[in-house]
Amino acid sequence: MPDSLKYAELPAERTPAGCVVTLHGRGVDGEDLIPLAAMLNLPSIRFIFPHAPFLTDFGGRAWYPPPPKEDEGILTSRKLLVELILKIETEEIPAERIALMGFSQGAVMSLDVGLRYPRRLAAIAALSGYLHDPQRIAQEKGAISQLPIFLAHGSADAVLPVSGSRRALEILEPLGPSVTYREYPIGHQIDPEEIDDIRAFLERCFPRS
Repeated sequence: MPDSLKYAELPAERTPAGCVVTLHGRGVDGEDLIPLAAMLNLPSIRFIFPHAPFLTDFGGRAWYPPPPKEDEGILTSRKLLVELILKIETEEIPAERIALMGFSQGAVMSLDVGLRYPRRLAAIAALSGYLHDPQRIAQEKGAISQLPIFLAHGSADAVLPVSGSRRALEILEPLGPSVTYREYPIGHQIDPEEIDDIRAFLERCFPRS
């Protein structure tokens, strides 16, 4: 298990308005979502693409293994991601200008880490994921009052059903964050309409982008 996460990076074209830590899904690595960041076309944003710590049996990486080792894996990845955010903060990008965005397992980790982080982040964008261990969130939540959260899911997703994001919405809204929810008539994927919505969401969170 690595002591720290290695990552790919798409630097900002000028002094960054913020940083988006972008977490890939199962079976690929951090570079899988570089095209998404390019399509978002936010030149003032620095994008970081960590490589998940676990290797899968079929190639690529994962943020956590399947049950019964899911909980242990999530705790490991949570620790590594918190350390990465702390490292970014030492590079003079404060927590309020750091966002987490993830797809599939990356969405799960974005919610898991972002909701527990002790300082309020700029935003969380969770695409086609779910809320892991939701009964603990109320007790373990960090600085989430008015935290912007974007939940998006395909209504025809056969890999991670849309019920995961619907349930996350039900649980999170009473806890105080500002949640935007979108569904799309797609499967386990990201489509152009969703990209437009992600861009608009991040532009609101990073006004100078």
